[in-house]
Amino acid sequence: MNLRPRRHKLDLVVDITPLIDVVFLMLIFFMVSTSFNVATALKLDLPSSHAKPDAKAKQHPLVVAIKADGSLFVDGKAVADHDLHGRLLAASKGDATRRVVVRADSEARHKRVVLVLDALQQIGLNRIGIATIPEGAAP
Repeated sequence: MNLRPRRHKLDLVVDITPLIDVVFLMLIFFMVSTSFNVATALKLDLPSSHAKPDAKAKQHPLVVAIKADGSLFVDGKAVADHDLHGRLLAASKGDATRRVVVRADSEARHKRVVLVLDALQQIGLNRIGIATIPEGAAP
């Protein structure tokens, strides 16, 4: 006669549902709290404007930057005045439909902006936009 009580072997079940809930809540928190600022390597003081950015644009534009001292940059790389045409042709890869954004510092001389716009027109790039910041936004 066996008088010892029977020990039932309990099946251990690890419920990971609360862990998954916590991970998803953390994921949502970080997604909401993260700001996605488009930062450029060049610090430019852009002029302000009431115009809204083009949200339908799908292609990454070619960016030509003009600093306050007049130095030129094509897609973040410095370029001399005499190399501007060649660099723009190489960067656009001959695609006349390529969008171009001119990011000119508000203190840049108008002559430099006209030089860039003239170079863009000479090589056939006509889809040109001027970068600004929204009116009342912090620079």
